[in-house]
Amino acid sequence: MLSHRPELFDLYAENHMDLIFSGHAHGGQVRLPLLGGLVAPDQGFFPRYTSGCYKQNGSAMFVSRGLGNSIFPVRVFNRPEIVVVTLKSPGKNG
Repeated sequence: MLSHRPELFDLYAENHMDLIFSGHAHGGQVRLPLLGGLVAPDQGFFPRYTSGCYKQNGSAMFVSRGLGNSIFPVRVFNRPEIVVVTLKSPGKNG
């Protein structure tokens, strides 16, 4: 599934979505060491889903920090990224 709303991950997992690719959080726009993202669209302050892989009930969601900016035109401790994911069949060896 492609989703622009990572904050709905509970709903996706509840509906048995195996794999979700998402963005929109811009990595939290400003990241604080040890705390993570400061603010993200539709998630507010200290957002839960800002970048990386999240797993729940057999669902996996990859959230990209993306390349652009959001609320204000500056990224702090938050480098832009393009995520590359390699999908493999469960029965394949490499």
